[in-house]
Amino acid sequence: MNCQDSEVKSVLKNIVDIYIRLSDQDRDKKNPSDESESIRNQRKMLVDYCKKRGWIINDICCDEDYSGADRNRPGWNQVLKDCEEHKCDIVLCKTQSRFSRDMEMVEKYIHGKFLEWGVRFVSVVDNADTSVKGNKLSRMFNGLMNEMYLDELSGNVKATLGIKRKNGEFVGSFAPYGYLVDPENKNHLVIDEAAAPVVRRIFDMYINGAGYIAIANALNAEHISPPCERKKQLGLKYYNANYEKAHSPIPKWSDAAIYTVLRRREYTGALVQGRETVTNYKTGARSKKPEEEWDIVENTHEPIISNETFLLANEIRMKRGRSQKIPTGECYSLARKVFCGECGNTMWKNSFEIRGSRHNYLACRTRKTVKGICPNVHQIQLEYLETYVTAKINELLADYRSGRIELYTDNSSEIKKISGAIELRENEIAQNDLKLAQIYEDKLNAIITTDEFNRYHKKYMMLNEKSEKELEILRCNLYSISKKGNESLRKDIISKYHSIEKLDFKTADIFVDKVFVYGRRDDGTRDIKIVWKI
Repeated sequence: MNCQDSEVKSVLKNIVDIYIRLSDQDRDKKNPSDESESIRNQRKMLVDYCKKRGWIINDICCDEDYSGADRNRPGWNQVLKDCEEHKCDIVLCKTQSRFSRDMEMVEKYIHGKFLEWGVRFVSVVDNADTSVKGNKLSRMFNGLMNEMYLDELSGNVKATLGIKRKNGEFVGSFAPYGYLVDPENKNHLVIDEAAAPVVRRIFDMYINGAGYIAIANALNAEHISPPCERKKQLGLKYYNANYEKAHSPIPKWSDAAIYTVLRRREYTGALVQGRETVTNYKTGARSKKPEEEWDIVENTHEPIISNETFLLANEIRMKRGRSQKIPTGECYSLARKVFCGECGNTMWKNSFEIRGSRHNYLACRTRKTVKGICPNVHQIQLEYLETYVTAKINELLADYRSGRIELYTDNSSEIKKISGAIELRENEIAQNDLKLAQIYEDKLNAIITTDEFNRYHKKYMMLNEKSEKELEILRCNLYSISKKGNESLRKDIISKYHSIEKLDFKTADIFVDKVFVYGRRDDGTRDIKIVWKI
């Protein structure tokens, strides 16, 4: 603490930040913009409490429609900021649970940081007061009870959803493309007469030999709205970050969307739910469940296609599977390792016969499936890329042998930094998952309206999507850095390989994690970035 902070702190006396949070009981709130009765009551109670004691109010911070376990509450974080900056020396709440239901946060701030900052915590109803000796046990008991409440709530939500799934009730946020949520029963699906014919056409075209791209191109040529656009046409609160960021203003069908439609068993009249589970509501740990543990209930709604059609299409799909092989039948050396440096999508292999000689090329998958979105429009010859990577591997080996690159690199600080960022993103996802469960429970209990539920659901899903993308990048970076610090692995590889004459799949897999190919410049040059495994 600097001298200026000390001076500010010494001047403060009974300067209060009032913190108010939404009560669970909010049935009187008619409009989302209205302030609930609970908030108004808390505000009046706490302001009166300050007036009777002659305390000066610095700020009244309010979080409406936020959980007590949420660590990203704007009002709550403003209170913490005011405390750290010594703008107040008392934090006043109705109850300790209004401040936080998370025992870890109670310990960190009420019993930790507040003492360092010279801040007194007071809650009116449950008589928590950090200035009173012997009051800590009561506060810890309150924190424990609040923690148990959250645990019970999480279990109740999970149990409720589990029962609904096993009973064949739809509990998803959005109906699969081709269906609508029944306006008379939110747990039942009805056919979307505008989209169902498109589903039937996709299955028919695929069974008759058309591939994913050909089907997508045919639908796009007729300006048929893809699933994301159909949701918006129906007035649903839906957000797709990929299309929002796309260069094309018109959402289009992609091969991935066709693939998803062909795999959805729901089109036979069966509900398939519970593909993954949150194993811990606090850490947000999620795990995918084996197919035998999915909740599959037959004949829950009207089918769009027959079961025979679905089985035939997927039998063809399994046999047809896209080949990553060259004409000799072997996997090409960089199979599943080459990505577009512009959009991040995979690059697909194509083969052309020119003057009696066959040549293999790689092209961006996005450019092939949805034209106009990715600027990386030029293919790259596979032979050229393999030659380039081979040369770079030999340069890397020479650098290790000459000592220009050290065998051992201490990456511990960088690993620690990235691990911390990963933990932060995982916590963000965990908190958002908990919020999603809580707003669903609030919707079931008529505490919030459908419009409010949709608004909050969109918000938390967008936050989760952003965090998950960042998490994927961080994990990739951590993997790459961890590999770079493996001295014994490097020694083994260098002793085995002096130089590489011809690149094959096995050798490439030892050295190369990913290859990013960027768009071609006007002068014909392009950047190629290799992410090494060693």
